[in-house]
Amino acid sequence: MTRYATVLLLLLSLGPLNSQQPSADDARIASQISQTDADFQARTRRFTNPKWTYPAGDLNSVLAATRQQLLDDLPPDAAPLRAYVMQNFPAVIPGVPANQKINMKICGPYLSDANEVLSSLKSVSAYRLDLILDSSPTGALYELTPVAGDKLTRASRGTLTNVWRGVYNYTVAKDGEKTITGTLNLVREKGNLLRCTFVHAGSPSAPLPCELVTGQ
Repeated sequence: MTRYATVLLLLLSLGPLNSQQPSADDARIASQISQTDADFQARTRRFTNPKWTYPAGDLNSVLAATRQQLLDDLPPDAAPLRAYVMQNFPAVIPGVPANQKINMKICGPYLSDANEVLSSLKSVSAYRLDLILDSSPTGALYELTPVAGDKLTRASRGTLTNVWRGVYNYTVAKDGEKTITGTLNLVREKGNLLRCTFVHAGSPSAPLPCELVTGQ
């Protein structure tokens, strides 16, 4: 019996799996992020005038403080979501001395990146979700590995409960089928069902990427 088949039988015998337990209230997190966003908009308003220049250090200070505040808004166990903030929210304008004057042309892209992260965090309906895993044919082994945090493993069809949003690399394997790999962004992508369709190992076709759709 292959490794995947052995693990699959073990997971099926365990029944429903709680991948993570709730440890924070989503409404509280949403409120704190909204306040962080409001503070950021107020503090960066003066940087948006295209005719004015500012020391780069002034904007760096606002960016770094806001990123830290976002991290403080999230509980310690929200490792995938915290990693998303660390990777996508700029904390400094690289390669520019703190005392160098900058204008909107220079700082604009960094403000845009920061606002995109804030907008994406505010737009999600919940910071954790129950992620349904389904494959055709069924009986596959799913492994989801976040940038930071614990790897999640489950057999299809099954559900991973209380999964923190963030970016995950996934591997879906089944004996006799080509292994599927890909990346899942649970912050920007919508849906709660990861649906995968296998290509037989003997087929000349490449594996198909999985789809994140709305399911029940």
